[in-house]
Amino acid sequence: MISYAIAAVVLLLTLAALGLGIRLAAFLPSHHLINDARDSAKVGIGMLATLLALVLGLMITSAKRSFDEREAELVQTATSIVLLDRTLLALGQEAQPARSRLRQVLDDITRLASREGRHDVDDKDWFRNLRAVSELQQTILSLSPHTDAQKWHQARAMQLSTTIAHDRVLVAEHGTSTVPTALLVVVTGWVTVIYFGFGVFLVGNRSVYFALCICAVAFACSIFIILELDTPFSGVVGVSDRSLIRAQTELAQEAR
Repeated sequence: MISYAIAAVVLLLTLAALGLGIRLAAFLPSHHLINDARDSAKVGIGMLATLLALVLGLMITSAKRSFDEREAELVQTATSIVLLDRTLLALGQEAQPARSRLRQVLDDITRLASREGRHDVDDKDWFRNLRAVSELQQTILSLSPHTDAQKWHQARAMQLSTTIAHDRVLVAEHGTSTVPTALLVVVTGWVTVIYFGFGVFLVGNRSVYFALCICAVAFACSIFIILELDTPFSGVVGVSDRSLIRAQTELAQEAR
């Protein structure tokens, strides 16, 4: 929910800067608002707006790349779980407790990544899930293979479970926002200055001010999207859990 609050604060600051600029323009001497002065100010505002657009584009690109990486990690986890279940199935009845524990691990991961569960998830939940994977590894190590084939399957199972644990650590470490607070403050400061300049030097009317308000809303929405993409396991915008659900269905069919 913090993304809503930050976007609202950005919007209020932008509109407040516009209103302050309009009020200040009424008190400035006339020679400050001649056409040459307005044109010079517009050049500076345009340069700052261009710089803002470049930085904002980089922030969105970075957030989208982070979002895609988190989704790829979930797909990798689902794949490893399905392969691990097949490997444990080859070990026979002795591996049934490990398979049951694996299904529990998958159910926990799906719950954490689902739209219904992500609103109440914190970092501790992901690390608890990591401990469950460690317990699964202990269960696999406790197996007693008798043939070379069973020994190979046990080693393969340990390799896959290690991959799952590795993916869990990555998700836990990347679960929070990585957008630097300083960068967010600087970008907000830039757009505030731009709107203050619009208020002072722009010869406007209600239609112009309405258009500027729409642009301010668009900028606040872009900040909201960046924050949401950068926290894919919380908020409104989240990674898809379809791969995990398919893995659940596959494991349920093999358990019958």
